[in-house]
Amino acid sequence: MKHLFTHRIAAVLLVWGFPGLAFAQNFHADTAQIRQLITFCQHSMADEVLLLHHNQPIAHWRNPDCDSVYMGTASMVKSWTGLVLGCMIDRRLIGSVDDPVCQYLPEWKPGCEKDVRIRHLLTMSGGLNRRGGRGVLSKAYMNAYVLQLSPDTFPDIRFSYSNESVQLLGMLMEKAAGKSGDQLFRECLFEPLGMDSTTLTRDSAGNVIFYGGCRTTVEDAAQVGQLMLNKGLHNGRQIVSAPWIARSVSPSDRAPYYGFLWWLDNQSAHKNYAATGDLGQMTIVFPDLELVFIRRQQCDLSPESVAMRWMGPDFLALLSSTVKEGK
Repeated sequence: MKHLFTHRIAAVLLVWGFPGLAFAQNFHADTAQIRQLITFCQHSMADEVLLLHHNQPIAHWRNPDCDSVYMGTASMVKSWTGLVLGCMIDRRLIGSVDDPVCQYLPEWKPGCEKDVRIRHLLTMSGGLNRRGGRGVLSKAYMNAYVLQLSPDTFPDIRFSYSNESVQLLGMLMEKAAGKSGDQLFRECLFEPLGMDSTTLTRDSAGNVIFYGGCRTTVEDAAQVGQLMLNKGLHNGRQIVSAPWIARSVSPSDRAPYYGFLWWLDNQSAHKNYAATGDLGQMTIVFPDLELVFIRRQQCDLSPESVAMRWMGPDFLALLSSTVKEGK
């Protein structure tokens, strides 16, 4: 293990030996703190990290002992689903987040009976409690499973993180547009952002999985982070409206730490928001610092690594310290 860690550190020093370090200095990055961040990420068993400032990469490290170059997003793709929904509202394929789910997905009869609205699914307040036994994750036919679920409470009572809510939301989107989830994501996100290495996954019945499991790369994932930072603008084109971006990262009624499928941190010195998934797959955006961070982990699946005990205020403080304030 000691030999492996030494090898991983050496790889970082090799990366920093390239002109990227001087490039970072041009953008007022703190190179000493960036080195410390990379070392921290190695200790946490990350396999790749990418850091961008002012729309430019200032650090990129990859574990040479991990052959995989792809990133399994896990739940990080939930946040992308929210962006595609915003795109659909912009295009008037869906009227409003206050529309009843039943207006588009009458097949979900239990949700119709309790008047669940689109915004309830977006904010995890639709009354569906978190399922034990892995819930929808363990099902081969996910759409059929979620359609028979009855809300445990009336909507808008409390926050309860739910994969099933996002799968229902994705089904609603497909019905509203008359298109597959693959096509919606391609039209609204993947093609406009040039995310050529990104694909959604499907269950055994061929249903698109909207709550987790998308395959991507850190470079493609960074495009979504930059889109958020730039208020929906990409290369001079408005991909998602700025008001939707703002609503996505505004606190919801039942959870001040959650917006429209984005996690919010308004307690740190530098406010930030994140799309996250199991094993620490993540996109974190610091708007005031114009900083975007992507982390990928694929090769180490040990219980200690999976626990993600490293994630917390100290990590976020270190991350925000990689950029010097002022001109």
